[in-house]
Amino acid sequence: MEIRTVAFLNWRYPGGGGETVTHHLGHFFLRHGYRIAVFGELLFEDIISDEDRKAFTIRTVPHLPGSRKIDKEAFCRSLKELKTDCLIVQGITNTPFEEIRREVGCKIIFCLHSIPLWEVHAIRNRRTQDLLRQTFWHKLEFWILRRPINRLTDKPKRRILKIYARILPHIDRMIMLCPEYRDRMEQEIQKSGYLQEPVPGRRFLAISNPLLPASEPTRCPKQKSVLYVGRLCYEDKRVDRLLRIWKRVERDFPDWKLQIVGRGDEMDRLRQLTRRLRLRNVEFLGHQTDVAPFYRQATFICLTSNFEGQPMSLIEGQQYGAIPVSFDSFAAIRQITQNGEAGIMVPAFSIRQYAERLKAAMRDEKAREHMRENCYRQAENYNLERIGNEWLRLFDELARE
Repeated sequence: MEIRTVAFLNWRYPGGGGETVTHHLGHFFLRHGYRIAVFGELLFEDIISDEDRKAFTIRTVPHLPGSRKIDKEAFCRSLKELKTDCLIVQGITNTPFEEIRREVGCKIIFCLHSIPLWEVHAIRNRRTQDLLRQTFWHKLEFWILRRPINRLTDKPKRRILKIYARILPHIDRMIMLCPEYRDRMEQEIQKSGYLQEPVPGRRFLAISNPLLPASEPTRCPKQKSVLYVGRLCYEDKRVDRLLRIWKRVERDFPDWKLQIVGRGDEMDRLRQLTRRLRLRNVEFLGHQTDVAPFYRQATFICLTSNFEGQPMSLIEGQQYGAIPVSFDSFAAIRQITQNGEAGIMVPAFSIRQYAERLKAAMRDEKAREHMRENCYRQAENYNLERIGNEWLRLFDELARE
């Protein structure tokens, strides 16, 4: 079976890191003669680029009337109409994998753009304001029952492992971001006891996320700017921590600014926190189609997340000499920062140490220059041509199976 039409399934498009990967790989595949379709459960029509509209077939995922559930029949019809040979699912676990395999007959690749079992961390960090129903009784039940169970037992982990065990028989590959993530995910699922039948080890694969070539110039004079780029979401991104860190930094460096690029459900709360902390040099810049100008001027690119997979914003920043700063809350940060040679790692989740290490680097121009040069070299490891060719080899392999 030759693969000629590739469809991507995203939660939202355009959006965060996974959606950026869809964009990069989609255009790479297009240049190599593939037809590309992009499905989004939520499409941000106002920010879809003209480039994407011309290159891709873009469709909203059909849902059942009055429901958040995917309309399986309608979705399968749409995939068949497009003559889809391969569906790349960007981390959406409620995809009707079994029905797609049976009705469409295409290859299915599931990509996880975070750490293995990230959902467990998200469940354990859920707040009352994240509940869909905000009644007194739902909040009480959350505090008395669900929150203690989620935090003190392994029930969330068992629930998530069951989901992945149901997915695996109906997909051809599960892609993780690095060998460490691949090995851990395979071990967790295989030893869970939830698999109905053995799954071959080749079904688990590690492929890094790719970077587009940076637009010149990449070497520019740096401003006294600290940058955040990404979704404004509490359960994983925790940008509120960055504001609290900035409170400790701003008093000693009043001529530096913190720029926050992105949008999300936390925007209003973060603005309120900024006012409550009486921060002066914080700019909320919303969604930006072209982030390169901000990377060019930024000295540091920061994350304060509970967990990440392989954050594109840090690697993109490195292309332009922005030094990444992050908690060591995920394995990939060691590779991104080269264990401190191309960035700054901070023990999770110490706001005090984060502020101190950031301030130390702000004072030390020689150390910044050393890390900046290493950033340029480190970013080359995520070259689109190299990683795109790994995908092309995977397509050839799947076509022979």
